[in-house]
Amino acid sequence: MGTTIKVSVGDKLPLFVRDGTVEHWNRFAAVNNEFAAHHWDPDIAKAEGFPAPFCMAPLQLAFFHAMLRDWLGEGGRIISVTAKLKGPFFKGQTLTGLACVTGINVINGEKHADLDLSQIDETDRTIAIGKAQVALSDN
Repeated sequence: MGTTIKVSVGDKLPLFVRDGTVEHWNRFAAVNNEFAAHHWDPDIAKAEGFPAPFCMAPLQLAFFHAMLRDWLGEGGRIISVTAKLKGPFFKGQTLTGLACVTGINVINGEKHADLDLSQIDETDRTIAIGKAQVALSDN
């Protein structure tokens, strides 16, 4: 039986921070074969109506997963994550992931937590929102 994480409704997870760099995006693109030029080339991004290259949507979802994994450690598992992009995460920006526990339930003898998720940039502009459910022990 694993360690149970102790949480209460209203608890906030530690901040999750990532810089918008082509180097990070390139690694993700290599694994996922996602080499769309608007993620790298400022001229192409501008021709498509964006002020700068921007992050891939699946990478932003992966940032939510990484934030949850960092918090859970070996004491739990991710059950589900949903996300909705509200705006682009541009090259040169800083993304901060936030999460708050909104509910705690026991399902089949296992403690679960529901969380509200969000990502903001350095101007406090919301760039993604989401929800997650995690199991708080590794039974």
